[in-house]
Amino acid sequence: MSKTLQFSVFTNLRLASEFYTPAHSKNGVNVSQRLQVNAYLNENRRGSAEDKSEAISLTAWGKGADILAWTLTPGKEFTVFADLNVYKAPVYHNNQPVSINGEVLMRKAYGYTIRRFDLGNDSFKHIMDEIQRGARGVNWWVKGSPDAQNFKATLDARMAQVGTFNAQANAQSFGFANVKLPAYSYSAFVPNQPAAMNQPSATPVGAATTPEAVAASFGAIPKMNAPINPAQSFVMPQVQVAPQFAAQTSGGMTTPGISIPAGV
Repeated sequence: MSKTLQFSVFTNLRLASEFYTPAHSKNGVNVSQRLQVNAYLNENRRGSAEDKSEAISLTAWGKGADILAWTLTPGKEFTVFADLNVYKAPVYHNNQPVSINGEVLMRKAYGYTIRRFDLGNDSFKHIMDEIQRGARGVNWWVKGSPDAQNFKATLDARMAQVGTFNAQANAQSFGFANVKLPAYSYSAFVPNQPAAMNQPSATPVGAATTPEAVAASFGAIPKMNAPINPAQSFVMPQVQVAPQFAAQTSGGMTTPGISIPAGV
């Protein structure tokens, strides 16, 4: 029997929200770090002359999750190539799983695993926010200028944080992503043991509440014609080993401390 080959491509997405779960061990099995992404997209509905706004859920694993956490700024434009995952997930009501005769009711769920991504432009609102707080100079886009060189150093400093999750320093956020610890019982990542990855999340990421709320999160986005830099393209590896963590403490998983430069 021939097998079906499927691959999904989503272009010109805009980041709505993102949640980072660090690498850990569940029931003795390592689980790679994961980034759950809510992306905002525009589509033209059949029979309608107006574009409609929707949100789609995507998941990145391993090193790709770290890279995206430090590069997907609020409202950033990006394109992804992803695999469709179909799996079973519990049915929830009031944040509690629904049971019938003591058995949890399950439903068919869908998700997308990111295999490759291409990064586009930052949102105008985010650029203005960074300029106002000194994270980038007003001439950051002028090649060879001091502002451009300083901003390049800022981007390099961000990328240097890939693979350096620290439970204390990153208790609330890792890069531009909110940290979301597993809801189940877990322990520290086991060194020198391959991590389980490319598996769908047990709980799918919730879509943004309304298109208006997502749009308001990154403000007006003017058209910017800067081309996508090939260096900003990343192909998700098929096998990835997550960062090694020290023994678990009462405060959670720990790694050696890191220092993030001011303004990053």
